[in-house]
Amino acid sequence: MHIERVQLKNFLSHDNVDIELCPGINVVYGANAVGKTNLLDSMYLSAVGRSYKYSRDKDLIAWESKEEASVIVDVKNRFTSNQVKIQIGLDGKKRISINDFKINRIGELMGTVNLIMFHPDELKLVKDSPSERRRFMDISICQQSKKYFYALLRYEKVLEQRNNILKKYRGMPLLKTFLNATTQELVRAAETIMPARRDFVEKMLVYAKEQHKIITQGEEVLDLVYEGERVDYNDFAASYEALLERSFDNDERLGFTGVGPHRDDIKITSNSVDIRKFGSQGQQRSAVLSLKLAEIKLHESQIGEKPILLLDDVLAELDVNRCNAFCSAIQGIQTIVASTDIPINLEGGRIFNIGKDKKIVRVK
Repeated sequence: MHIERVQLKNFLSHDNVDIELCPGINVVYGANAVGKTNLLDSMYLSAVGRSYKYSRDKDLIAWESKEEASVIVDVKNRFTSNQVKIQIGLDGKKRISINDFKINRIGELMGTVNLIMFHPDELKLVKDSPSERRRFMDISICQQSKKYFYALLRYEKVLEQRNNILKKYRGMPLLKTFLNATTQELVRAAETIMPARRDFVEKMLVYAKEQHKIITQGEEVLDLVYEGERVDYNDFAASYEALLERSFDNDERLGFTGVGPHRDDIKITSNSVDIRKFGSQGQQRSAVLSLKLAEIKLHESQIGEKPILLLDDVLAELDVNRCNAFCSAIQGIQTIVASTDIPINLEGGRIFNIGKDKKIVRVK
């Protein structure tokens, strides 16, 4: 899979962009704050329907613009070509179409453009809160499974309803009766989410171990463990309902739901040391790199072709060994690199420059 063309109108710092990309390495270089990350964000938006950087769609419209923003991405996979068009009105409302057919649900977009984003903040994946690792799982799995995407949306909606009931009716005799109305929906959604996450981590582990061995030259052994609620996967519904029942008194006391997929995590160890808490920055950086490379290989095994890779100024953060291992692993993958200069390891592809005037010019 590769992106052939990107067209932008009034998107963040870009008034008017129209560039054609090659299936291999594409480098976009320029000074800081000229819009390199914004260009990558437009491609990310075409894949998952939301910005990597901004939570509000309205913030994606160029400042002081009196016209709507638009992102058009032409993508080709081994079977067909598709065009994703996203328009954001001045009222902040978003319209998405694929090949000029309007889609009404974001889930219909999933899988049209499969990509992986890698940027300097990815270190959060290891050292920050479990929410970062849940986000990592969710974004990756959603691109591979529309069913998972809709289950996740349903779970988040019902969980919010359940928490509102716990707050509003705490201490009242009818609290448990009101909660029962959400139980079945919560169970059905969790029944899709939790097994998918467990399966994702188990498959990731195979590839991540292999990549980590290369990156650390065999000095470290990486291990990943899915940390979810203890349920019987052979009788999930009954087991999960029992879990909610056992948690009732505590949930009522706290005023929110204390068990479920929203508490999931991935335990990441190197040589049996939990590097989420005790790892050095070097260990954490190696683990993140291994996870992203494993994600690429897992995507390929699941969808039958390589995903697109977006690199936001990350190669400068890697030492020679990590950089060489990384560049070797991404051979044959369309890679769009944003950098302040042209990385030596990635010479030979298509090169674009963004000047201080924000204009993008192909120089090779």
